[in-house]
Amino acid sequence: MTEIPEHLLKRAAAARAAKGEGGEAAAEKPAAASEAAPAASASAPVQKAKAAPAPLPTLEERAPKEPTLSPVVAAATRRKRVPFWAAPVLALLPLWGVMYVSSVQVPPAGENDPLVIGKEVFVTNGCSGCHGVDGGGGTGAKLSGGEILKTFADPLSIAYWVHYGAAGGGARPDGTYGDLDREGGPHNLGLLPGVMPGYADLDPQEFAALIIYMRESLSGGDPADDPNFNSELFLADPEALAALIEEAVALAPEDPDAVATLEGAEASG
Repeated sequence: MTEIPEHLLKRAAAARAAKGEGGEAAAEKPAAASEAAPAASASAPVQKAKAAPAPLPTLEERAPKEPTLSPVVAAATRRKRVPFWAAPVLALLPLWGVMYVSSVQVPPAGENDPLVIGKEVFVTNGCSGCHGVDGGGGTGAKLSGGEILKTFADPLSIAYWVHYGAAGGGARPDGTYGDLDREGGPHNLGLLPGVMPGYADLDPQEFAALIIYMRESLSGGDPADDPNFNSELFLADPEALAALIEEAVALAPEDPDAVATLEGAEASG
């Protein structure tokens, strides 16, 4: 048996001793660390990780919602539009309605009465300023008390005289006017208190009402005495009397006796 030198044995023992200390230290360290970990975990509260915030919605991500229409609005959107040409017609319908109602309504009392119309013409055209409001005379001849009936037996003769007047040819060339067989003689321009103007622009229908007013209201005439030209005929057909007026004023001036040749004349002048 070979004897191992003593110095080698000592070195080997020292090496084993060194290895044994290192192993124990290494083993102690993990144990100490494992013991410290539970203690730390027991003493410190466990904190949960915070959740990440949810992303904000964007316009691109949100799908647009279709608006919910009420049944009335939905029906209106489905209804056919009015043609553009119908708009003016619809706008004029109210005006047409007013005109239609006015045309079929009975005129208020007095609007078609020749005595009412004639009085208005008598006042507004200045006749009352010369002949007086009641026809009693003034700067113009007297009309009341039957005077106008004596001077003009035919209503159309008055139309001729008023249309032309004294200076426009309403009298004869010798200056007389009205009926030649008038009681007391015919009137003469030289006896007039003023110059009678002509009224060539009177409306024929208003002119007819004026003559009826002067004869029946101012002078007290009876409608029956003028069978072709009176208030009753005016109420029934004012256009017919207006046509007679137009025939009378269409005669030549300075020839008042030509009125007797008209078909609607009452008497010769």
